[in-house]
Amino acid sequence: MSKQVKVQVPMDKDVRDRLAERATKLGFDSLQAYIRVWAKAETEGRNLNFGQDDWGEPSDAAAKRLNRWAEEARQGKNVSGPFNTVEELMEDLLQ
Repeated sequence: MSKQVKVQVPMDKDVRDRLAERATKLGFDSLQAYIRVWAKAETEGRNLNFGQDDWGEPSDAAAKRLNRWAEEARQGKNVSGPFNTVEELMEDLLQ
């Protein structure tokens, strides 16, 4: 006889859909698989990180700035250094 049980959790459809989307982005093949991994870790006292950082996702405006700066760096714009000594760095900063 199977040891598996079914758990039903009523929730808002939007929450379920967003959670399923997150599970897919993390590489899970289903929302159920994501919940099973989380539940097992929770019962074992483990914390799952899934590779997230504490900063979260940048806003659209911040992402746009970061992408622009990355492109400028690739083009050699607004780039300084390298510096071999502190004196070289300070000289560049004071210009």
